[in-house]
Amino acid sequence: VSGPWPMWRDTVQVRAFEFIRVRFRADNPGVWFMHCHLAWHEYNGLAIMFIEAPDVLLQQQSVPEEMIEMCKRQNIPTQGNGAGNQGFNMTGLPPAIYPTPDESSN
Repeated sequence: VSGPWPMWRDTVQVRAFEFIRVRFRADNPGVWFMHCHLAWHEYNGLAIMFIEAPDVLLQQQSVPEEMIEMCKRQNIPTQGNGAGNQGFNMTGLPPAIYPTPDESSN
């Protein structure tokens, strides 16, 4: 533990219909997973992935060629965002694992 204000806990309780703001120093390149500790909450979307310094990651790490080939065989995009596009264009995003409210009414 360093600094004058050491972290006391790594968890925060959030009451129903409330929220918290999380502030952190983004100086550790990587992919970081933040989640709720209740499995059914996580299943329902209370999780997020932070990608810190993607430009640095691209310089430091690479995806093995066999993984890229496996994606190509399944027609899974190997570049772009989660939908294989640029920026916030999510057109063509694969379907959710479980139905969203819009899909469950069909």
